[in-house]
Amino acid sequence: MEHSDLRITRRLFLGGGATAGALLLSGCNFDSGPAPADDGDSDGTGPSGTVRMTMSSIDSLDPHYVNNAMLVVPAGLLEGLTFSNEEGTEAIPAAAESWEVSDDGLVYTFTMREGATWSNGDPVTGPDAEWSFKRLLTPTGAGSNYAAGASSYLNGLNIKGASEFLSGENDDWASVGVSAPDDSTVVIELASPNDDFLLLMSHYSMVLVHPPSLEGGGQEWMQPENWVGNGAYLPEHWEPTTSLRMVANDAYWDYANVHVQSIELVIGMDSSAQLASFDAGEIDITGANATTIDERDDLQDNVVQVDGYTVRYLQRMWGGHEASEDVRVRRALSMAIDREAIAAVKSTDEPGLSLIPGNVVPGWEDSLARAYDVDGARALMAEAGLETVPKLRIQYNFEDPWLSVLADQWQEAFDTEVTIDILESGVHSDTRWKPYEDENVISLYGGTFSGLPTMTNWVNNIFPPSYVMQFSMSTSDWQEFQQIQADEGLSDSERAVALDEKLRSSADPEAVEFADRAAEAMGILDDEERLAAYIEAASIREGLSYTIPLTWSGRTMLVADKVSGFQLRPSPEYAYYKYLTVDEA
Repeated sequence: MEHSDLRITRRLFLGGGATAGALLLSGCNFDSGPAPADDGDSDGTGPSGTVRMTMSSIDSLDPHYVNNAMLVVPAGLLEGLTFSNEEGTEAIPAAAESWEVSDDGLVYTFTMREGATWSNGDPVTGPDAEWSFKRLLTPTGAGSNYAAGASSYLNGLNIKGASEFLSGENDDWASVGVSAPDDSTVVIELASPNDDFLLLMSHYSMVLVHPPSLEGGGQEWMQPENWVGNGAYLPEHWEPTTSLRMVANDAYWDYANVHVQSIELVIGMDSSAQLASFDAGEIDITGANATTIDERDDLQDNVVQVDGYTVRYLQRMWGGHEASEDVRVRRALSMAIDREAIAAVKSTDEPGLSLIPGNVVPGWEDSLARAYDVDGARALMAEAGLETVPKLRIQYNFEDPWLSVLADQWQEAFDTEVTIDILESGVHSDTRWKPYEDENVISLYGGTFSGLPTMTNWVNNIFPPSYVMQFSMSTSDWQEFQQIQADEGLSDSERAVALDEKLRSSADPEAVEFADRAAEAMGILDDEERLAAYIEAASIREGLSYTIPLTWSGRTMLVADKVSGFQLRPSPEYAYYKYLTVDEA
């Protein structure tokens, strides 16, 4: 089949495509709001200067729900009990200045940082932390989903009773292992020991919020004029599709070591505009196209890179041709992918041999690697009864060179039509959790997942058990599952029981087995036995092939010469702003 058989469609809407052009036409004047705050003390003793970064749309600053708050809130606006170090391998103190762990590894006692205050002067207390975590875990009806708006809590934290409380199965907060016996103490009890617990506490879901600001409900607390935070920075002006400007918080406990007065996030620029603005000195930190960097010797000293901790993947969608329900078909699609060729598109990519990035996660084994075998893929398709392979569709939210490389591979392997369907980002997000209606087409969407490089995180939090079970459901069962979620006639506990029964009875039995193995692994005390159990669980997930890995991707950024302290980390928030310095001489 010739490349001309590849069909690409684009669906862009005015709201999604206008921002970058408007920025270019305005000469990259990113000040869309009031005049910026004073850039530091004139005697040079306080924070000074401004750092400008490009960023995706920031549609919310609420850390307790799945949204782009993960990109910015933990970077500087709110702090949890711990930070992670630069490598993302160890926890370091943040709102808690220290902690003790019981001999059995089940109880963590945090001592709150003495003298730490909210930006309005209130002390940051243990009860603030308990209130924050209770809000995170309060059932909303979306807690068992992974789309935008669901609870951002990580089940892999393994806090005693937390998952049951979030689902509504149990409404007794006293049964959850979180308490604040006094203003200076937070005690967290785990269901079983978890070596990753302290590190996962640096996740954006576990930052603290200011209870009096949020107790009235609503969204007004997120507006800059109402914001009360405990981070190094405060939002000063926010336009979700244009800009977010932050200024140093002089009430922050480590204010003496905050060096930059203001951080401006420039939202909505395409890659060409980003590079042009960086070259012109109008942007200080931006994402970088690996191909462009390879061709530009003058940019080499500005490159900051972190190894591949992001998995690019394809996800089988509900609906479409019934053949996608056959594991042989899904495995065949995976086997026909030449991951080395796809990774070669970008210099920061490596072949994604599994859903766990084995280049950064300790304990990864070759047994998890996906094989490239076109003949074997064709044989599996024939074994599944497909003399003619149905049309294939890949849904994504922007044009990317790997898409056409993959489409060509599948066309050659299966002699079928492959459509690349580019949707505006919001539409892509909304539709990827809905059944695809054309029953003549096998539809998959592309995405990426990133996370801290631990086995627990990549088995229990990223492509986790409930995610795998949900996507293994038939279309009709998934729609019934959603109806249960939306049933206002059910109490939280009734809904939790009904959802769990529906999930476990309707999911692929092997997906249920993966869920059980992953849960068991988390409770194993012996390190070697626990790792072996995680590998066993991960092998089941890989074999199911509802989610197909493509590449392990690194992140590459360009940082202006005048900026230092940009410590790129394996996490969604890129870097902690408090470490930045800028020389504007």
